[in-house]
Amino acid sequence: MNTSLTAHTPDPQSPGDRRRFLTRLAALGATFGLVSPRAAAASAASAVDAMSPGVADDPWMSRLSGKHRVVFHSHMPTDALAIRWALTFLDTQKNTYGLTDRDCGVVVGLNGRSIGWLFNDALWAKYPTIGEVMGTPASRNPQTALVASLIPRGVIILACNNSLRASGSRFLPDPQRRDAAASAAFYEEARANLLPGVETVPAMIVTLQQAQDRGCRYIYAGG
Repeated sequence: MNTSLTAHTPDPQSPGDRRRFLTRLAALGATFGLVSPRAAAASAASAVDAMSPGVADDPWMSRLSGKHRVVFHSHMPTDALAIRWALTFLDTQKNTYGLTDRDCGVVVGLNGRSIGWLFNDALWAKYPTIGEVMGTPASRNPQTALVASLIPRGVIILACNNSLRASGSRFLPDPQRRDAAASAAFYEEARANLLPGVETVPAMIVTLQQAQDRGCRYIYAGG
C-alpha cells in the first residue's frame, strides 16, 4: 500500500492560501521583534478582511469594524437572547475591560421564528398571533426599545429574507397559514414593518459564513 503523502503547494490565487501566508508573515514579524504582537494581530486581521471571499455588496459588511467581533444567532424566540446578549457583550466590554463600542463589531442574525422580535409594534398589534408564537402574548413588541438602543451603538441587526418569505406560515392566524396569497401579502407587510435600522440579508446561513470569514466569533443564542 502506498502511504506517501503529497505536499501541498500553495496556490497564490487561493484566498485561503493568501490569508495563511499573510497571517504567518505577520506572526514572524512579531517573533523577530520587527512589529509588536498587537500590530501583528491587527495586520493579520486586516489581511483576512482584504482577502475574504463572498458577496462584498451586502451593505452591512462595509460597516463591520472593531477588533473584537462576534455574531449572535438564533432561529427560535428563546426570549430574545441573541439581542440581549449583544447588549451584555457591549456593556461588559465597556464596564469591565474599558473598551468602547468602536472597539467591537457586533452582529445579530435572526432567522426562523426569531425574526418576530424584529417586527414593529404596528404589526404586533394587527396580528396578535405574533406575540403568541414568540411566547409573549402582547400587542406590542417588548424588544423594540432594546433594538432601538443597540443600533446607535453600532450593532448590525440582520433579518433573513428567506425566513421573512416563510413568516406567513408561522405568524398568521392558523386558517391563513396555508393560504399562499395571504402568506405572500404578509411577507410584503413584514418587510415594510421591520424595526428601524434592521436590514435584510438573502439567507442567514450564508450571512453567518460571511460574518465568520470576516473575523466574527459565532455564538448560538439557543433554539
